[in-house]
Amino acid sequence: MPQGFTRRAIGALLTATALLLIWRVSNYDVTSLAPPSSSSNSQIAKPGGNPRRIAKVSMLYGNPNPLYERALRSHERHAQRWGYPMYVLEEDISEGFWNKPSYVLSLVIQELAKPPAKRCEWLMWVDADSIIINPAIPADIFLPPPDLSEIHFVASKDQNGLNTGIVFFHVHPWTVSMLVETLGHPLYLPEIDLGRSADQEAMARIMKKTTGGPEGQGYAAGMAYLPRPWINTYEWHHAYEGEKGNMLVHFPGLEDDRWPHMANWLDIVEKTPLEWEMPLKESGYDELTREFWAKFRAARDLANSVQEDISLLPSGTSTSLRQAAVNNVRLALQQHADEPEVLQQQVNELKAAVKEESSGR
Repeated sequence: MPQGFTRRAIGALLTATALLLIWRVSNYDVTSLAPPSSSSNSQIAKPGGNPRRIAKVSMLYGNPNPLYERALRSHERHAQRWGYPMYVLEEDISEGFWNKPSYVLSLVIQELAKPPAKRCEWLMWVDADSIIINPAIPADIFLPPPDLSEIHFVASKDQNGLNTGIVFFHVHPWTVSMLVETLGHPLYLPEIDLGRSADQEAMARIMKKTTGGPEGQGYAAGMAYLPRPWINTYEWHHAYEGEKGNMLVHFPGLEDDRWPHMANWLDIVEKTPLEWEMPLKESGYDELTREFWAKFRAARDLANSVQEDISLLPSGTSTSLRQAAVNNVRLALQQHADEPEVLQQQVNELKAAVKEESSGR
């Protein structure tokens, strides 16, 4: 069968699947405030607040798990405090790992179908094995400023690369395209072993693409990594890696050891909720996030400015050092924004390249 026909058929299949997911999800009751185990999909809404119009999203289905239910209730309390809707999928709508991207895709399309003024701007995915420990931190503090409109995906990484346990998805056609390609990865490339966390690995691969996508430039330039402890603070076997003021605790990789760890943290936030709470101004997040995005913006603007200058130079002008340095800054923005020393080094090298090649004209 011709390859083009096969891809068109797969694309049509994915589109039909997305529409089916939307139909199924839209038929769930999403108006009641209830514990996660009591309805197929619950929504929490509070008037006011939520200046960036964020919704929190998770899933919990299968055998009852009181610890996961209590963990999600911590997110529900956080959502209520800040006026975030919260959607919890409690029906298996796909297969295994693929429920997460399938559900997020359905919600993004549903939001895009609304008038712009009524849409959520971002969806914050939270795994059910994460617990809010400092509800005084609003989720929107971590989002890129509106002028960084090219950023559609905000996440964190660990020693294994991208971790999708806590991640922000922009409600935008870019995100629809990215999620469709993620879901289509095992169909297009069945020979690639995606490992245990298949959906996460597929998404990580898609996010590294620099060709294809909605504008032919892939997806790499549309993402930013935040320092992981800010939004995705881990509990290790031996200790919590964070400190008082961090927003949450997440338990990836602990296997069955997660249960006593989760129970301990849940007892803390339920019985002594003020023990780990800290006002936003005292947490440092306000200043840290402003500084982070200011440096991100400055590096982006410098790379764009030098790239424009290169395009205006006469033919034959030596620009190889500048072009390589521009490419390295952009790569650092895509893959290492959470490592300020790496980004700063690439910025410094770009400035040095401009100076060297300009002086040699």
